[in-house]
Amino acid sequence: MQLKNKLAALTALIISVSLASCNIGVAAPATPPAVTAPTPNQVIPNTGAPCDNPLYPVRQNAAWTYSNTGGQSGPFTYTDTITNVRADGFTLTSQFSNLTRTQEWLCKPEGLQSLQLGGGTAAVIATQGLTANFTTSDVTGITLPANITPGLQWTYGLNMQGTMATPSDQNAEANGSVSVVMQEMGTESITVPAGTFNAAKIQATSTFDIMASFQGVGIPVKFTGMSILWYAPGVGLVKSVDNGDFGGSTFSATTELQSYNIP
Repeated sequence: MQLKNKLAALTALIISVSLASCNIGVAAPATPPAVTAPTPNQVIPNTGAPCDNPLYPVRQNAAWTYSNTGGQSGPFTYTDTITNVRADGFTLTSQFSNLTRTQEWLCKPEGLQSLQLGGGTAAVIATQGLTANFTTSDVTGITLPANITPGLQWTYGLNMQGTMATPSDQNAEANGSVSVVMQEMGTESITVPAGTFNAAKIQATSTFDIMASFQGVGIPVKFTGMSILWYAPGVGLVKSVDNGDFGGSTFSATTELQSYNIP
């Protein structure tokens, strides 16, 4: 029983650190945040180049500093910087207080596609005293479309495989898939420490289907959750709210933009 409880806790942590990937947050079943109806005739244009995205400016050395509060790992801050822009993609480097992680993205005619788990994931893992090694494969769909129209719905998904090691060098494996359905939900005025923005509101509904194993004991985990994200045109992600219930512990985590610099 103690082994299964430990595995359940590790499984919950594996899922929770996966939620921040690609700046797409999700939540376990809970009362979803209120949404607004799409603004009539709202169209966010695109300039046409593969890496040009109206909601996420891909510029060399563009940087965003975020704070995250309310999560199981406690409050933390991190800075995302675009450190390498290519014709077909870019590298996003996330700097935390005690580690640095990179995330690769592709620029496609239909929009931007994240190839790896990233965002606040690394910081959450680090604050739990764990080391992790996750790889992703079979990435499908788009993280952010090249053109956002009222009520637009799109999908994104990937397979993930990896291991986690606790400070006592006990390893847990996690293998499975994540699929996300996203929808444009209109615009809202959002105020965060970095300023006030007229932001596009996006609802993300995600399904996790994961098998976690620890010392030969496996636990299948499958659930669907929801989060809300706000992207300001020409600025990027300005806020996200994720509600969850993992291992019997509920939380409501909020990520807010503290400052940014777009060259």
